[in-house]
Amino acid sequence: MADIKLIGFDLDGTLLTGKKEISEYTADVIKQLHRAGMQIAITTGRPIAAIGKFLQQLELSQPEDYTLTFNGALVINNVTKEPIFKLATTKADLTPLYTWLAANDYPMDVLDFDQNWQIAGVGKSDYVRLMQAPLLFEYVTFAELPDQPYAKAVVSTTKERLDDLLVKMPAELQAQYHIVRSQPHILEFLQPTLDKKVGVKALAEHYGLTAENVMVFGDAENDLGMFEYAGTAVAMANATDEAKATANAVTAATNDEDGIGKFLADYFALV
Repeated sequence: MADIKLIGFDLDGTLLTGKKEISEYTADVIKQLHRAGMQIAITTGRPIAAIGKFLQQLELSQPEDYTLTFNGALVINNVTKEPIFKLATTKADLTPLYTWLAANDYPMDVLDFDQNWQIAGVGKSDYVRLMQAPLLFEYVTFAELPDQPYAKAVVSTTKERLDDLLVKMPAELQAQYHIVRSQPHILEFLQPTLDKKVGVKALAEHYGLTAENVMVFGDAENDLGMFEYAGTAVAMANATDEAKATANAVTAATNDEDGIGKFLADYFALV
Protein backbone atom coordinates (compact mmCIF):
# COMPACT_ATOMS: atom_id res chain seq x y z
CA MET A 1 0.00 0.00 0.00
CA ALA A 2 1.28 3.48 -0.88
CA ASP A 3 2.54 5.76 1.89
CA ILE A 4 -0.29 8.29 1.66
CA LYS A 5 0.28 11.56 3.54
CA LEU A 6 -1.97 13.99 1.63
CA ILE A 7 -5.56 13.42 0.49
CA GLY A 8 -7.33 15.87 -1.81
CA PHE A 9 -11.08 15.97 -2.39
CA ASP A 10 -13.04 17.54 -5.21
CA LEU A 11 -16.39 18.87 -3.98
CA ASP A 12 -19.33 18.70 -6.39
CA GLY A 13 -20.20 15.14 -7.31
CA THR A 14 -17.42 13.85 -5.06
CA LEU A 15 -17.25 14.93 -1.43
CA LEU A 16 -20.65 16.64 -1.59
CA THR A 17 -23.93 14.78 -1.91
CA GLY A 18 -26.56 15.82 -4.41
CA LYS A 19 -27.90 18.11 -1.68
CA LYS A 20 -24.52 19.94 -1.57
CA GLU A 21 -23.66 18.51 1.85
CA ILE A 22 -20.91 16.35 3.36
CA SER A 23 -22.50 13.38 5.09
CA GLU A 24 -21.71 12.99 8.78
CA TYR A 25 -20.21 9.53 8.26
CA THR A 26 -17.78 10.65 5.56
CA ALA A 27 -16.88 13.80 7.54
CA ASP A 28 -16.15 11.69 10.63
CA VAL A 29 -13.84 9.37 8.66
CA ILE A 30 -11.92 12.31 7.21
CA LYS A 31 -11.61 13.99 10.61
CA GLN A 32 -10.29 10.74 12.10
CA LEU A 33 -7.53 10.64 9.48
CA HIS A 34 -6.72 14.33 9.92
CA ARG A 35 -6.42 13.97 13.69
CA ALA A 36 -4.02 11.09 13.09
CA GLY A 37 -1.72 13.39 11.09
CA MET A 38 -2.98 13.05 7.52
CA GLN A 39 -2.91 16.27 5.48
CA ILE A 40 -6.40 16.94 4.10
CA ALA A 41 -7.19 19.43 1.33
CA ILE A 42 -10.28 20.35 -0.62
CA THR A 43 -9.42 20.71 -4.31
CA THR A 44 -12.18 22.72 -5.94
CA GLY A 45 -13.09 25.17 -8.64
CA ARG A 46 -14.78 27.32 -6.02
CA PRO A 47 -13.22 30.22 -4.09
CA ILE A 48 -12.43 29.62 -0.43
CA ALA A 49 -15.12 32.13 0.58
CA ALA A 50 -17.71 29.74 -0.83
CA ILE A 51 -16.62 26.67 1.15
CA GLY A 52 -16.20 27.95 4.70
CA LYS A 53 -18.87 25.68 6.16
CA PHE A 54 -17.19 22.59 4.70
CA LEU A 55 -13.78 23.57 6.11
CA GLN A 56 -15.43 24.08 9.48
CA GLN A 57 -17.26 20.75 9.33
CA LEU A 58 -14.01 18.90 8.53
CA GLU A 59 -12.09 20.86 11.22
CA LEU A 60 -9.52 22.06 8.68
CA SER A 61 -8.29 24.98 10.75
CA GLN A 62 -4.76 23.91 11.74
CA PRO A 63 -1.76 26.13 10.87
CA GLU A 64 -0.72 23.83 8.00
CA ASP A 65 -4.18 23.28 6.48
CA TYR A 66 -4.56 24.48 2.88
CA THR A 67 -7.23 24.53 0.18
CA LEU A 68 -6.75 24.34 -3.57
CA THR A 69 -9.23 26.78 -5.12
CA PHE A 70 -10.22 27.91 -8.65
CA ASN A 71 -9.14 24.53 -10.08
CA GLY A 72 -5.57 25.10 -8.95
CA ALA A 73 -5.17 28.81 -9.63
CA LEU A 74 -4.82 29.55 -5.92
CA VAL A 75 -3.56 27.34 -3.08
CA ILE A 76 -4.32 29.17 0.12
CA ASN A 77 -3.82 28.70 3.88
CA ASN A 78 -7.17 28.11 5.57
CA VAL A 79 -6.28 30.21 8.61
CA THR A 80 -4.07 33.07 7.41
CA LYS A 81 -5.47 33.17 3.85
CA GLU A 82 -1.89 33.51 2.61
CA PRO A 83 -1.26 31.81 -0.75
CA ILE A 84 1.58 29.40 -1.47
CA PHE A 85 0.71 29.27 -5.17
CA LYS A 86 -1.16 31.65 -7.47
CA LEU A 87 -1.62 31.70 -11.24
CA ALA A 88 -3.87 34.39 -12.71
CA THR A 89 -5.26 35.44 -16.06
CA THR A 90 -6.06 39.00 -17.20
CA LYS A 91 -8.99 40.96 -18.59
CA ALA A 92 -7.11 41.25 -21.88
CA ASP A 93 -6.75 37.46 -21.99
CA LEU A 94 -10.51 37.09 -21.47
CA THR A 95 -11.56 39.71 -24.03
CA PRO A 96 -11.61 37.36 -27.08
CA LEU A 97 -13.71 34.92 -25.08
CA TYR A 98 -16.17 37.64 -24.07
CA THR A 99 -16.46 38.85 -27.67
CA TRP A 100 -17.41 35.38 -28.91
CA LEU A 101 -19.77 34.62 -26.01
CA ALA A 102 -21.59 37.93 -26.41
CA ALA A 103 -21.97 37.43 -30.15
CA ASN A 104 -23.50 34.00 -29.52
CA ASP A 105 -25.72 35.01 -26.56
CA TYR A 106 -23.89 32.95 -23.94
CA PRO A 107 -23.62 34.07 -20.29
CA MET A 108 -20.29 34.89 -18.69
CA ASP A 109 -19.10 35.07 -15.09
CA VAL A 110 -15.58 36.18 -14.23
CA LEU A 111 -14.07 35.31 -10.86
CA ASP A 112 -11.17 37.09 -9.24
CA PHE A 113 -9.68 35.72 -6.03
CA ASP A 114 -12.31 37.39 -3.85
CA GLN A 115 -15.60 37.57 -5.71
CA ASN A 116 -17.77 36.81 -8.74
CA TRP A 117 -18.38 39.37 -11.48
CA GLN A 118 -21.42 38.48 -13.59
CA ILE A 119 -21.29 40.12 -16.99
CA ALA A 120 -24.35 42.15 -18.00
CA GLY A 121 -25.76 42.31 -21.49
CA VAL A 122 -25.14 38.66 -22.40
CA GLY A 123 -27.11 35.44 -21.80
CA LYS A 124 -28.64 34.49 -18.46
CA SER A 125 -26.18 32.76 -16.11
CA ASP A 126 -27.05 29.90 -13.74
CA TYR A 127 -23.69 29.99 -11.94
CA VAL A 128 -24.60 31.64 -8.64
CA ARG A 129 -27.73 29.50 -8.30
CA LEU A 130 -25.83 26.28 -8.98
CA MET A 131 -23.05 27.09 -6.52
CA GLN A 132 -25.49 27.56 -3.61
CA ALA A 133 -22.71 29.39 -1.77
CA PRO A 134 -22.27 32.78 -0.04
CA LEU A 135 -20.22 34.38 -2.79
CA LEU A 136 -19.62 38.12 -3.09
CA PHE A 137 -21.35 39.13 -6.31
CA GLU A 138 -21.32 42.14 -8.63
CA TYR A 139 -23.23 42.68 -11.88
CA VAL A 140 -21.24 44.72 -14.43
CA THR A 141 -20.74 45.14 -18.15
CA PHE A 142 -17.50 43.78 -19.54
CA ALA A 143 -16.32 47.36 -20.14
CA GLU A 144 -16.84 48.04 -16.41
CA LEU A 145 -14.92 44.93 -15.36
CA PRO A 146 -11.78 46.11 -13.50
CA ASP A 147 -8.42 45.60 -15.19
CA GLN A 148 -6.91 43.26 -12.59
CA PRO A 149 -5.84 39.60 -12.19
CA TYR A 150 -8.59 36.97 -12.47
CA ALA A 151 -8.79 33.29 -11.62
CA LYS A 152 -11.14 32.13 -14.36
CA ALA A 153 -14.18 32.76 -16.52
CA VAL A 154 -17.28 30.58 -16.32
CA VAL A 155 -20.12 29.82 -18.71
CA SER A 156 -23.10 28.32 -16.90
CA THR A 157 -26.18 27.33 -18.88
CA THR A 158 -27.96 24.18 -20.01
CA LYS A 159 -25.97 21.03 -20.76
CA GLU A 160 -27.18 21.10 -24.34
CA ARG A 161 -26.01 24.68 -24.93
CA LEU A 162 -22.59 23.88 -23.45
CA ASP A 163 -22.31 20.84 -25.71
CA ASP A 164 -23.14 23.11 -28.63
CA LEU A 165 -20.61 25.74 -27.51
CA LEU A 166 -17.75 23.24 -27.63
CA VAL A 167 -18.71 22.33 -31.19
CA LYS A 168 -19.20 25.88 -32.46
CA MET A 169 -16.38 27.79 -30.73
CA PRO A 170 -13.41 28.17 -33.10
CA ALA A 171 -10.50 25.88 -32.30
CA GLU A 172 -8.04 28.80 -32.27
CA LEU A 173 -10.11 30.49 -29.57
CA GLN A 174 -10.39 27.31 -27.50
CA ALA A 175 -6.61 26.93 -27.71
CA GLN A 176 -6.16 30.20 -25.78
CA TYR A 177 -7.58 28.62 -22.59
CA HIS A 178 -7.53 25.48 -20.52
CA ILE A 179 -11.21 24.54 -20.73
CA VAL A 180 -12.72 22.14 -18.20
CA ARG A 181 -16.24 21.00 -17.43
CA SER A 182 -16.61 20.94 -13.66
CA GLN A 183 -20.33 20.08 -13.77
CA PRO A 184 -22.72 19.28 -16.64
CA HIS A 185 -23.98 22.88 -16.56
CA ILE A 186 -20.64 24.64 -15.89
CA LEU A 187 -17.76 25.21 -18.31
CA GLU A 188 -14.64 26.93 -16.98
CA PHE A 189 -11.98 28.85 -18.91
CA LEU A 190 -8.61 28.98 -17.17
CA GLN A 191 -5.11 30.23 -17.86
CA PRO A 192 -3.83 27.78 -20.52
CA THR A 193 -1.11 26.14 -18.39
CA LEU A 194 -3.40 25.63 -15.39
CA ASP A 195 -5.34 22.68 -14.02
CA LYS A 196 -5.70 20.97 -10.64
CA LYS A 197 -2.48 19.03 -11.28
CA VAL A 198 -0.48 22.25 -10.92
CA GLY A 199 -2.10 23.17 -7.61
CA VAL A 200 -1.92 19.67 -6.09
CA LYS A 201 1.76 19.40 -7.07
CA ALA A 202 2.49 22.79 -5.48
CA LEU A 203 0.77 21.72 -2.25
CA ALA A 204 2.55 18.36 -2.15
CA GLU A 205 5.92 20.03 -2.64
CA HIS A 206 5.07 22.52 0.13
CA TYR A 207 4.69 19.55 2.47
CA GLY A 208 7.89 17.94 1.13
CA LEU A 209 5.95 15.11 -0.51
CA THR A 210 6.05 13.37 -3.87
CA ALA A 211 3.18 12.22 -6.07
CA GLU A 212 3.38 8.75 -4.51
CA ASN A 213 2.32 10.27 -1.17
CA VAL A 214 -0.82 11.79 -2.66
CA MET A 215 -4.35 10.37 -2.93
CA VAL A 216 -7.09 12.34 -4.70
CA PHE A 217 -10.82 11.86 -5.24
CA GLY A 218 -12.84 13.29 -8.14
CA ASP A 219 -15.63 12.70 -10.59
CA ALA A 220 -15.31 14.96 -13.61
CA GLU A 221 -13.18 16.43 -16.38
CA ASN A 222 -11.63 19.10 -14.18
CA ASP A 223 -10.17 16.36 -11.95
CA LEU A 224 -8.22 14.57 -14.69
CA GLY A 225 -5.04 16.61 -14.22
CA MET A 226 -4.73 15.75 -10.54
CA PHE A 227 -5.61 12.12 -11.38
CA GLU A 228 -2.62 12.01 -13.72
CA TYR A 229 -0.34 13.49 -11.03
CA ALA A 230 -1.35 11.62 -7.88
CA GLY A 231 0.05 8.21 -7.09
CA THR A 232 -3.43 7.10 -6.01
CA ALA A 233 -6.31 8.57 -8.00
CA VAL A 234 -9.82 7.52 -6.99
CA ALA A 235 -12.89 8.15 -9.14
CA MET A 236 -16.37 8.12 -7.70
CA ALA A 237 -18.84 5.40 -8.68
CA ASN A 238 -20.90 8.24 -10.20
CA ALA A 239 -17.92 9.72 -12.09
CA THR A 240 -17.70 10.19 -15.83
CA ASP A 241 -16.35 7.31 -17.89
CA GLU A 242 -13.25 9.37 -18.69
CA ALA A 243 -12.55 9.99 -14.99
CA LYS A 244 -12.93 6.29 -14.19
CA ALA A 245 -10.59 5.36 -17.05
CA THR A 246 -7.94 7.82 -15.82
CA ALA A 247 -8.15 6.77 -12.15
CA ASN A 248 -6.50 3.70 -10.68
CA ALA A 249 -9.38 2.97 -8.30
CA VAL A 250 -13.14 3.56 -8.22
CA THR A 251 -15.30 3.82 -5.11
CA ALA A 252 -17.91 1.08 -4.67
CA ALA A 253 -20.55 3.66 -3.68
CA THR A 254 -21.60 7.05 -5.08
CA ASN A 255 -21.31 10.49 -3.53
CA ASP A 256 -24.86 10.03 -2.18
CA GLU A 257 -23.92 6.72 -0.56
CA ASP A 258 -20.80 7.67 1.46
CA GLY A 259 -18.50 6.51 -1.34
CA ILE A 260 -15.50 8.38 0.05
CA GLY A 261 -16.08 7.49 3.70
CA LYS A 262 -16.45 3.79 2.92
CA PHE A 263 -13.41 3.75 0.61
CA LEU A 264 -11.17 5.47 3.18
CA ALA A 265 -12.38 3.33 6.07
CA ASP A 266 -11.54 0.21 4.07
CA TYR A 267 -8.24 1.50 2.63
CA PHE A 268 -6.84 2.63 5.99
CA ALA A 269 -8.52 -0.16 8.00
CA LEU A 270 -10.33 2.27 10.28
CA VAL A 271 -12.44 0.90 13.08
